[in-house]
Amino acid sequence: MTTSQKISVIIPILNEAKILEKTLSQLQSELEAHELIVVDGGSTDGSVHIAEKYGKVIVSEPGRAKQLNTGAASATGDILIFLHADIWLESGALAAAAIAISSGYVGGGFQQKIDGTHFLYRAIETTGNVRGKYLKIFYGDSGIFLKRTDFEKIGGFPEVPILEEMEFSKKLRRLGKTTLVTPHIHISTRRWETKGIVRTTLNNWLITLLYFLKFSPVQLAKLYRHIR
Repeated sequence: MTTSQKISVIIPILNEAKILEKTLSQLQSELEAHELIVVDGGSTDGSVHIAEKYGKVIVSEPGRAKQLNTGAASATGDILIFLHADIWLESGALAAAAIAISSGYVGGGFQQKIDGTHFLYRAIETTGNVRGKYLKIFYGDSGIFLKRTDFEKIGGFPEVPILEEMEFSKKLRRLGKTTLVTPHIHISTRRWETKGIVRTTLNNWLITLLYFLKFSPVQLAKLYRHIR
């Protein structure tokens, strides 16, 4: 299904050569006449060479928020969709985002599926989907979509060292209703496989809890580096 609204898909990368080919090749069938912008933060592993085969590549200072904002500044689409480098979208996902916008939602994300068979992944998916549907908080692993004009109203992602999506989500829901759409976004298991499912999940939940307890992003970034 196509949409008359042009969509700009923005993906920040930093040394993602191991997975980037898979991500971008799977995205091609969805893009059609839409725009892909890959924002590199200083890769040294061939990521840029891979990305250049699929879309526009621009260079930014490292830091996910900076890269996302740089990509948005270069975008020409009516709708912006921010994705991580280790995901893929089911057929019709971009059109579903556009339909949600035209139906009156200011933005949102996609229902998650993690590409692993372990039963704990089902619990993590459910947690992520509940967070987006009921708490209206969207992380990059669920994708984030909204109109470009609303992105400009929000002022972009806060350039903090971690959890930039949390503050962004707060500002997005102040503009109106948000939603989770299907088709699904599929997430690689690589993060959980590296450090273990339980350890990685508990670490992520701890950082989120401390955020709600008003720990600063600088403090949380130090913790994140330590537990990684």
